[in-house]
Amino acid sequence: MPEIPSVTGVGGNDMFTSNKDIGGVSQQDFLQLLIAQLQHQDPMEPQDSQQFAAQLAQFSSLEQLQSLNTTSKQGVETNLMLTQTINNTMAATMVGKDVKALGNSLVLKHDGQPSISFQAGAFADNVDITIMDAAGQVVDTVSMQSVTKGDHTISWDATKKDGSRLPPGEYTFTVSATNGTGEEIPTDAVMIGTIDAVRYTSSGAIFIVNGKEIPFTAVLELGQFNSDDLG
Repeated sequence: MPEIPSVTGVGGNDMFTSNKDIGGVSQQDFLQLLIAQLQHQDPMEPQDSQQFAAQLAQFSSLEQLQSLNTTSKQGVETNLMLTQTINNTMAATMVGKDVKALGNSLVLKHDGQPSISFQAGAFADNVDITIMDAAGQVVDTVSMQSVTKGDHTISWDATKKDGSRLPPGEYTFTVSATNGTGEEIPTDAVMIGTIDAVRYTSSGAIFIVNGKEIPFTAVLELGQFNSDDLG
């Protein structure tokens, strides 16, 4: 009678993986080997009962581990769906609220002086704010000196060099900061506006502010800002 190798000698601890790999077996392979072992046993001389019991225990452990793995994956997926649902629900309640978020867009209305906000990563000796129109043309430059680390907001008069007022519309700005030796200081442009709508995407909720898409993660502050801040 051909001798069938013991199942306990196949794969060692690697047999508890659900997918077959080098030196390991899947749950289905394990069961097939166990059945083959039973089919080729001599009824008059059965194999060691303790060894067979150990094999059954290993099969049971493998099944439990695979079941635990499936349950864990389902739990993670459920938590992700629940988190996204909560975020989407919260986002819907923010429509109409004022928001301060990372971004370099501002809207100029017929009157008022919109605010330009930024964050400085360290003390800066010189800060230059460049404002551009929708076509990307530079329309104004504002310079500041001795700017401390942290949040800063200035009021932009929106006038040309000849004193005339710039037309209403959408503008963008960039912030450049340096220290006394000319080394660049990290800065973040900040935009202020009202959340007009919420758009849902596969990556999460996105706010529509001043016609621009603002990810949920880019929001710095929710509150009530004065009319000049909003444009």
